[in-house]
Amino acid sequence: MKKLSNTLRILIAAATIGIFSSSAHAGPGIQAWKTLASESQFKELKAGSTVAYVCSTCKSISEMAIKSQDLAMELCKEGGHASCPSCKQVTKVVTKRARNDAPTHTEISYVNDKGEACAFIATRPKM
Repeated sequence: MKKLSNTLRILIAAATIGIFSSSAHAGPGIQAWKTLASESQFKELKAGSTVAYVCSTCKSISEMAIKSQDLAMELCKEGGHASCPSCKQVTKVVTKRARNDAPTHTEISYVNDKGEACAFIATRPKM
């Protein structure tokens, strides 16, 4: 009986530690990030802010410092280029717009040389 009691105590302690350790993490998850998909969102970026460059080719997330408003606008200019800080793959900036949408409603995407979307830029959540 004593052996069963000790085993039960160990299991309860391990479960309690597991519950508390799973709730302690470094910060909010990827779902808290806001993808920058329009020119107006890039206009809101200020010098000194940081964004995350998420590359699906090398499966990395890299921080990019926004040094000026002009640099932020280069990241969303049609035909411009952005490169992954990790794997150095150069992506082309493409704007997409539905046929009936107003010209102000465009979606920015980053494509590789095959025309496949391979990256996006997001703002980091406030911690």
